[in-house]
Amino acid sequence: MRIRTTILGALVALALLPPLCAQAQKQFEYDILELPAVPSEKATKSMIYTIKKFGDRYFATGHRGHILYSDDGGDTWTQAEVPVRSSILDIDFPTPEKGWAVGHEGVILHSEDGGKTWVKQFDGIRYGKEGLAYYQKLAEENPDNEAYPAYEGEMEFAISQGADKPFFRVHCLSETQCYAVGAYGMVLLTEDGGKTWLPRLHTIENDSFYHVFDFSPLPGSGRYFLSGEAGLFLVADISNPDREKRYARKVHSIPWEGSFFTSTDTADGAIVLGGLRGRMFRTADAGDTWTVVEKPPTSAIVDSTKLSDGRLVAVGVAGEVLVSTDNGFSFTRADIGEVGRVNAVAEGPGNTLLLGGPKGIKKVTLPQ
Repeated sequence: MRIRTTILGALVALALLPPLCAQAQKQFEYDILELPAVPSEKATKSMIYTIKKFGDRYFATGHRGHILYSDDGGDTWTQAEVPVRSSILDIDFPTPEKGWAVGHEGVILHSEDGGKTWVKQFDGIRYGKEGLAYYQKLAEENPDNEAYPAYEGEMEFAISQGADKPFFRVHCLSETQCYAVGAYGMVLLTEDGGKTWLPRLHTIENDSFYHVFDFSPLPGSGRYFLSGEAGLFLVADISNPDREKRYARKVHSIPWEGSFFTSTDTADGAIVLGGLRGRMFRTADAGDTWTVVEKPPTSAIVDSTKLSDGRLVAVGVAGEVLVSTDNGFSFTRADIGEVGRVNAVAEGPGNTLLLGGPKGIKKVTLPQ
């Protein structure tokens, strides 16, 4: 009887173990949305995903909720107060004081003091729940529209997966109107400074729900070129005051069915894209025709920027730094020595670049 009791106890314990483990795992996964980023003296030496400048202030974002800012051209950095420990992937400031940042777990953050402190406006848990309610309402109001049930299914899937999808980019047109784009075609819009975020899946021609990685402005007010996964290119016109009439249409002439992580507009109105396997292409007509960019072999091109003098800079994940002086028709490798792996590039003061990667922020001088 003692043996049977012991075996029975063991079986009961095993039966209870999965739910307890699942509960512990769920708690672990979502704690990062509730716990603030930890101040760290090593933040400038840790993983950096993006570096950008707004006004006279530089910002760098990284893992574990790190947002850093610098007022001396990137020589010294201060860590901001951030309410989450999610990795932060992008940042934008439409005014000197008001800014937004996005990242993993579908997090959207907002600052009203120039990026010194942040609050959470949105996360991936809300994405699925609020998105489902939004598309259920549209489906009820438009029973003949067969697309809305598909979006309901996508939101139900998002609920089942939890807060597992990142936003890759945020872009603000004003202090009230911002777009956030990310994995699996996620697109959100706020028109009230972040009090509400509205799903925009139905305004994007992306039936396969491919990731959207980057965007660049096209000539003409409110027009943008979006690039993403598996050769996804979109031309968006968001100039219409009616948000339901703003649409991003797929570009069907694509140069390569690989993923493109970065895009940059040139001084003459073209778009230069970089992606997997170091592939780079240029279009001067919003994707109707393409030119292969002349460049040395590199790793995947993960970021690019246009300098104040019109030159373009693109970086490979393995540390290659490329420069173009002809509006992106060709790039040559800059002789700046070994910089390690790179995720991000920004123009620094003078003739310098700020590079971000797994080992933090590095300032380098760009050869004339």
